Amino acid sequence: MNDPLILLLERMVSAQESTAQSMSQVAERLDLLIQAMGEDEPEDPDAQPRRYMDGSPCR
Repeated sequence: MNDPLILLLERMVSAQESTAQSMSQVAERLDLLIQAMGEDEPEDPDAQPRRYMDGSPCR
Protein backbone atom coordinates (compact mmCIF):
# COMPACT_ATOMS: atom_id res chain seq x y z
CA MET A 1 0.00 0.00 0.00
CA ASN A 2 1.09 3.53 -0.52
CA ASP A 3 1.66 5.96 2.33
CA PRO A 4 -1.25 8.35 1.66
CA LEU A 5 -3.71 5.45 1.74
CA ILE A 6 -2.27 4.15 5.01
CA LEU A 7 -2.49 7.61 6.56
CA LEU A 8 -6.10 7.94 5.42
CA LEU A 9 -7.00 4.55 6.88
CA GLU A 10 -5.31 5.45 10.18
CA ARG A 11 -7.30 8.70 10.37
CA MET A 12 -10.52 6.81 9.61
CA VAL A 13 -9.83 4.31 12.40
CA SER A 14 -9.07 7.15 14.80
CA ALA A 15 -12.32 8.90 13.86
CA GLN A 16 -14.29 5.67 14.32
CA GLU A 17 -12.74 5.12 17.75
CA SER A 18 -13.65 8.67 18.75
CA THR A 19 -17.20 8.17 17.49
CA ALA A 20 -17.52 4.90 19.39
CA GLN A 21 -16.33 6.56 22.60
CA SER A 22 -18.81 9.42 22.15
CA MET A 23 -21.65 6.99 21.49
CA SER A 24 -20.74 5.06 24.63
CA GLN A 25 -20.96 8.26 26.68
CA VAL A 26 -24.34 9.07 25.14
CA ALA A 27 -25.59 5.57 25.97
CA GLU A 28 -24.46 5.96 29.59
CA ARG A 29 -26.27 9.30 29.91
CA LEU A 30 -29.42 7.88 28.36
CA ASP A 31 -29.30 4.98 30.79
CA LEU A 32 -29.16 7.42 33.70
CA LEU A 33 -32.04 9.40 32.23
CA ILE A 34 -34.17 6.29 31.76
CA GLN A 35 -33.45 5.19 35.32
CA ALA A 36 -34.40 8.62 36.68
CA MET A 37 -37.60 8.66 34.65
CA GLY A 38 -38.50 5.16 35.83
CA GLU A 39 -38.39 6.01 39.51
CA ASP A 40 -41.61 6.32 41.41
CA GLU A 41 -43.32 9.63 40.85
CA PRO A 42 -44.24 11.68 43.91
CA GLU A 43 -47.93 11.47 44.77
CA ASP A 44 -48.30 15.24 44.53
CA PRO A 45 -47.71 16.29 40.90
CA ASP A 46 -46.71 19.77 42.12
CA ALA A 47 -44.08 18.40 44.51
CA GLN A 48 -40.41 19.09 43.87
CA PRO A 49 -38.51 16.17 42.31
CA ARG A 50 -36.36 14.11 44.62
CA ARG A 51 -33.56 13.50 42.10
CA TYR A 52 -31.94 15.37 39.27
CA MET A 53 -31.94 13.81 35.79
CA ASP A 54 -28.37 12.58 36.33
CA GLY A 55 -29.61 10.54 39.32
CA SER A 56 -28.07 12.68 42.06
CA PRO A 57 -30.38 13.63 44.94
CA CYS A 58 -31.89 17.12 45.09
CA ARG A 59 -30.86 19.20 48.08
